[in-house]
Amino acid sequence: MADFWGSGVTLIFTCGDPLSINMEAFLRVVVPSMYRHRAVIGIGNFWQLLHQAEALNLRLPQIHQLNSLQGVDQPGVYWLDPLPEAPKIDARSLSELDRGRIAKAALEAVPKSAHDLMAVLTAPINKKSMSLAGFEYPGQTEFFERKWSAGAVMMLAGPQLRVALATNHLRLKDVADHISMEMIVQKLKVTNDASMRLFGVERPKIAVCGLNPHCGDRGLFGDEETKFIEPAIEAAKSMSINVSGPYPADTVFYRAMRGEFDVVLAMYHDQGLGPLKTVHFDEAVNISMGLPYLRVSPDHGPAADLYLTGRASVKSFDAALKVCERWLLSHKR
Repeated sequence: MADFWGSGVTLIFTCGDPLSINMEAFLRVVVPSMYRHRAVIGIGNFWQLLHQAEALNLRLPQIHQLNSLQGVDQPGVYWLDPLPEAPKIDARSLSELDRGRIAKAALEAVPKSAHDLMAVLTAPINKKSMSLAGFEYPGQTEFFERKWSAGAVMMLAGPQLRVALATNHLRLKDVADHISMEMIVQKLKVTNDASMRLFGVERPKIAVCGLNPHCGDRGLFGDEETKFIEPAIEAAKSMSINVSGPYPADTVFYRAMRGEFDVVLAMYHDQGLGPLKTVHFDEAVNISMGLPYLRVSPDHGPAADLYLTGRASVKSFDAALKVCERWLLSHKR
């Protein structure tokens, strides 16, 4: 599926792992938003949607089933099932392979391009089952980088703390080799622009983490700060980006939580996500910034243990939806 020719379709939801709270969140969070969009499209296994809605006693709206995304030009809720031959059984009885195939097919059905604005809310996946199904990416961020032919910056955002990542899914011993002045400058440019568009911050205050303990202590614990990070900060300042640092990771997140910074650029995955998830575990969202279209996801896994219990928190889905809507609104102006 190369191009998306629909008129005014702006919000797409991919179902992710069927053994999850994802279908429940679609019905409880995404569907009620349809009056704010010209169309909402879900992509996933339609039988699972019906089964889970019935089991949870959730009302289904009128849903228009699609054979493709071509020609969607009327308001409403639509559903595309890219793998209708999947077994029609409770998700607890699906094999890991079938769960991965269903989630992978949903992602692959997302258009490569769109004539209109497009925001994609991706529900959580199970990386093991996706790997069994042939998914070759470490995460959904990298998948959309390839699909949309652009580099992304991953941001995790909660009500108070926002963290962008210089590197994503890398082994810790490989992080230093992937850090360069040019890479950090590019990440700062994307982070600055996205913070203005997504969160309405006029001139975002960006703090940059050091890589090493105590920012290297003047070379005692490493020299990446002086070789790459400090020059990148100076280069970004010359572009009128309001950035400072590098700061030690053991203090900068506390300062950001107190309102001193709008966003922190961390050097690697767990350096940034550990503090973020400590304070915003149920509310944070994962944003792929810098791509031609927006991709947002709840910042948690599929929550298989809450499948069909009716006890799931959908706060992160709700926050992800709000980010989609802010992005769409900012681009319509």
